Amino acid sequence: MKKHELMPKWLRGFFPKKFTAITISKNTAWYRDLKTLDDESIRRHEEVHMMQYERHGWFVFIILYFWYTIKHGYWNNPLEIEAREKSK
Repeated sequence: MKKHELMPKWLRGFFPKKFTAITISKNTAWYRDLKTLDDESIRRHEEVHMMQYERHGWFVFIILYFWYTIKHGYWNNPLEIEAREKSK
């Protein structure tokens, strides 16, 4: 079962204000606030990341995500591109 939950309050301060959500496993995504949690397009985007976690496994997904971000930047990260395209 996929879980969409609010991010723990103590953790929110570690992320920039423009940060809206983070997928932490193939089953769970955390959202900054209720408005973000209720946004269907953001939820679909995070569900694509959940599928990526499932496809690659947790460890490989994390390595790929950081490598692609370093190599291509956040916007051009292939995992983000896939999530944006499939969440439309």
